[in-house]
Amino acid sequence: MKILIDTNIVETALSLGLKDFEDSIQLACATLSQLDAIVTRDRKDFIGSNLPIYSPTELLNQL
Repeated sequence: MKILIDTNIVETALSLGLKDFEDSIQLACATLSQLDAIVTRDRKDFIGSNLPIYSPTELLNQL
């Protein structure tokens, strides 16, 4: 899936309150694209996320 970063995504990212802007962009893209979750090795970077955050191992265990 290819996503164009637009004003809506940037504004949403800024409103999320995450410490890292790039993580905020990822979460905003996932949220606005109505994805089910984010898979990452750095779960701590997404504390307070409105989506479930899985490690790669957790995702594989759910499949």
